[in-house]
Amino acid sequence: MAERTEVIVIGGGQAGLAAGYYLAQARIPFLILDAEARAGDAWRRRWDSLELFTAARYSALPGLPFPGDPEHYPGKDEVAEYLENYARTFELPIRYRSRVTSLERAEGGYRAATGSGGYEAAQVIISAGAYQRPRVPPLSQELGSEVTQLHSSGYRNPGQLPAREVLVVGAANSGAQIAEDLAATHRVHLSRGARIPRLPRRLLGHSVHFYGDHLGLIAAPLESSWRGRTQRGDLLIGTSLRQLSRRHGVDLRGRTTGARERAVSFEDGSELEAETVIWATGFRSDYSWIHAPVLNTQGAPVHQRGVTGTPGLFFLGMKNQYSRGSSLIGWIMHDAAFIVEHIRGTRTRRA
Repeated sequence: MAERTEVIVIGGGQAGLAAGYYLAQARIPFLILDAEARAGDAWRRRWDSLELFTAARYSALPGLPFPGDPEHYPGKDEVAEYLENYARTFELPIRYRSRVTSLERAEGGYRAATGSGGYEAAQVIISAGAYQRPRVPPLSQELGSEVTQLHSSGYRNPGQLPAREVLVVGAANSGAQIAEDLAATHRVHLSRGARIPRLPRRLLGHSVHFYGDHLGLIAAPLESSWRGRTQRGDLLIGTSLRQLSRRHGVDLRGRTTGARERAVSFEDGSELEAETVIWATGFRSDYSWIHAPVLNTQGAPVHQRGVTGTPGLFFLGMKNQYSRGSSLIGWIMHDAAFIVEHIRGTRTRRA
């Protein structure tokens, strides 16, 4: 028999934990199903030197400040420990090692299948994360077997790369940070595509997010406000590409356009004999396990601020779901509170 509750939250990352906090505050019975062994494990697997580009005061979930100096930039292990402590502090009911393999309509709501059993609920919040599957361009398949290739999600530290030369493809925040991390020990080439606007981490004595918060930019709706419309697109926060070149000796290259055996070619016609390639080319979503009419022809959720047209089914924590802050740890609370309030209203109408 499937275990039943009122709300299932799929995913126990920062979005799922924030949803759990508000569900607990509303006294709505729920369970969080998470694929990991403990809270924060997704962060523990990131590269060793990773730091958030948000200061600690803007890196907390509702109800529990981030420990330490509010102006410091937490490392990935600090974030993992914070999330684990958060789940423990609020005694959130999380079933670990419970990866959901399918979600389908069932009598009275939905049924989620996991490797350890089934769960049923009237309503479901899908908070599976903004970054689910590594995206690697097809041209990577044209490189020979003698070239070491890995996605940024598989990078840990310079010691894992014996070759002295490394090509990092992708110059957004992950690519730029990894290039800087490698520059002291390796000859680094950084391939960049379209120009990404850049902001320093600190400006006039404040974290750059201080201004985004106080000016109402980060939480502003992207589609229905002038503030939100200024927030579309990616931002590079921290060391600029010019600084990487001047201070760290990183060789800046144009867009990667082709590959053949060991040769990687760029849009200016130049080539590079590659020994190691790190693909900092982002992630893609995978909702193929959802068997409900909530996805478009590209497999993306159809929703308004996480509320779908299928009663009782919600999404949380997606990039640009409602605002720039929708996938940022310090702002995810706004969408979480909105969705839980929607769930509470639905329960009231049913009663």
